[in-house]
Amino acid sequence: MGSAKTIDAENEQALSPRQKKLILIGILVLIFISVGLSVAVIEVKKSKSKTLQFINPTMENFIKTKTVSGRVVQSHTETIYVNATKGAINEIFVKDGDTVSKGQNLFSYEDSTLKAEIGQAEANKKLAETSVTQKNEQITSLEQEMNEVDSSTPSSKDDANRAANISSVQSLQIELNKANDDLRVAELNVEKYTLEVEGLKAQQESLTIKSNTDGIVHNLNLNIGQGFQTSDNQQVAIMQIASNEPFQIEGKLTEEEKAKIKSGQPISVTSNVVPNKKWKGEILEVSDYPTYKSSPSNTNVKGKDSQKESIPYYSFKASLDSQKNLYPGYDTTLNVVVQSKQLLAVPETSIKGSGKSTYVYVLKKGKIEKQKVKTGPKSGKWVAILKGLKEKDKVGKNPSWTVRPGTKIDLK
Repeated sequence: MGSAKTIDAENEQALSPRQKKLILIGILVLIFISVGLSVAVIEVKKSKSKTLQFINPTMENFIKTKTVSGRVVQSHTETIYVNATKGAINEIFVKDGDTVSKGQNLFSYEDSTLKAEIGQAEANKKLAETSVTQKNEQITSLEQEMNEVDSSTPSSKDDANRAANISSVQSLQIELNKANDDLRVAELNVEKYTLEVEGLKAQQESLTIKSNTDGIVHNLNLNIGQGFQTSDNQQVAIMQIASNEPFQIEGKLTEEEKAKIKSGQPISVTSNVVPNKKWKGEILEVSDYPTYKSSPSNTNVKGKDSQKESIPYYSFKASLDSQKNLYPGYDTTLNVVVQSKQLLAVPETSIKGSGKSTYVYVLKKGKIEKQKVKTGPKSGKWVAILKGLKEKDKVGKNPSWTVRPGTKIDLK
């Protein structure tokens, strides 16, 4: 027994490292062959269990998109400044964050002198109106008196009385003419003071600043209060009104992007802040006038080449069909549809090979044939066929690796 163990030990020691390595490699090869045969058997079983289907190529819509960045903004924000010509601030009627409607009072300026001026103008107007009433009454009285004198004038036989009546009528006519002149002056004064009152009231009304749109008060300047006044050369913002209209997206385009992106193109919008959510919209406008941004200079190079270069950017605006879960300031990614085409297509499962050696299996005269094709863009499960197929062709939808050209097929 002891001698047998000694012999085994000697045999084990007799195996060189190279022999041990060859034995290990042989074992690994056998394992890989076994796995490969098992996979092949499974694939053959799968291919036998699947029925080869034939379909006609179909026209599908393929779109080409350009991805750009943008930021959600209010559709319109109005900045309101303090007007030095209107005097000092009297009262502010809103707070930061308040929702306001169009025509709502925001703040007012002081109007101490205007009140007195309006009062005086209204008093002058009333006096002029009284004068008009008095002159109208005087004219009516004079006209009535003239009619009475004229009706009492005797016949031509009583020359003395007739002359006296004519003299009276002439005197009354002079008074009447003067009364008519005074009436016209009084009427002009009424018109003058009416316009003066209206102008002063309009000036007074202009001292109360109203909102031009429905929106929300932002950036209310807390340093401005009652009595605040600016000089003519100062421009001080008192608040902003952000419109309640649907949000928009603003961003900038490079020269290359501007060449492809135009107004009216559809967009699909996503935001990292709101995962798994998409919004639709379209490009509203792209500016033709660039803004410039300086590129970083190369600090390792001296001379003219080290000067900063100005890179042009073109601003754009886009509208949204919905703004649910979006808020101003959110960064977004826009996929802009720059091209949309109808192309002949087959399912991706029909395509075999790769690169320039792509092909499909077609059915011609009852036999399977290998047809070389030129593929184009992909859209979902569809692949565009640029060359090699027609709409009437019968194409294998799900060919397996066991399919062989020349195989007869009876579609019935």
